[in-house]
Amino acid sequence: MIQNQAIDFNGISIATKVSGAGKNVIVFLHGSCMNSDTWQPQFENKELNSNFQLIAFDLPGHGQSGRYRHNETKGYRPKNITPLLETILEKYSIEKFLLVGLSYGTNIIGEIQTPLPGCAGIMLESPCIVNDIFPAAEILTPGPNGHVIVAANPTDRELHDYTFLHEKNKEIGERFIKTYRATDPAFREELGKAMFENDLTDELGNIKKWNLPVCVVFGKDETLIKTDYLNNYEPRWNKKVYLVENAGHLINEEEPERFNELLLSFAAEAFK
Repeated sequence: MIQNQAIDFNGISIATKVSGAGKNVIVFLHGSCMNSDTWQPQFENKELNSNFQLIAFDLPGHGQSGRYRHNETKGYRPKNITPLLETILEKYSIEKFLLVGLSYGTNIIGEIQTPLPGCAGIMLESPCIVNDIFPAAEILTPGPNGHVIVAANPTDRELHDYTFLHEKNKEIGERFIKTYRATDPAFREELGKAMFENDLTDELGNIKKWNLPVCVVFGKDETLIKTDYLNNYEPRWNKKVYLVENAGHLINEEEPERFNELLLSFAAEAFK
């Protein structure tokens, strides 16, 4: 059974969901303009639930979480969201855990400059982690409506065309459009400013410093990010990048069985 709770972070409410059992924990971070519901296929998986405690939350400005005031919107930048993970770990007295980040969630993990104690491994789904060699402009392939990523209020046509250029599943695509519109527009503006002002650190280097196994997974049908840019990334688990058939950007929703199998295998080894 999923328990919905709210915790305080910098004066705003963070909607959190918890499920499962076990001393080892998997913490999920969703992507930009999404919410924690994207992890529903994982929260519904019996094997994950019986072996691990699962925790997911809505990022500030997303889903059911609170929004920053007009003069506080820099809090949406990745480096300013990273302390939320420490708040989550402390709130739930988490001692040993995996981090699973999706898309923009991987940037938040990448901005953690001091490794968090107790982490056993990191799973990067559709990662877009950056550094000077691989800036966002080099690894993203968003297409003609790419401005939607950082636009406050794009037109419905622009949002539709951007979404369905990268998502072939109608239900998933329509759900993303709804969560996009429900996200604070100031979040996207701050994301754009962070990218333009290069207010991002060496995310690839930061993750490497954790000295942990890092499971990198892309969908074979990914069209938003170049899937080969991490082919030589040193911390890769099993020295490979996993490519999932019949999946694009949202692998855990598009091919949940294959994603869950990979997550379970990775967790079993990481928690040894």
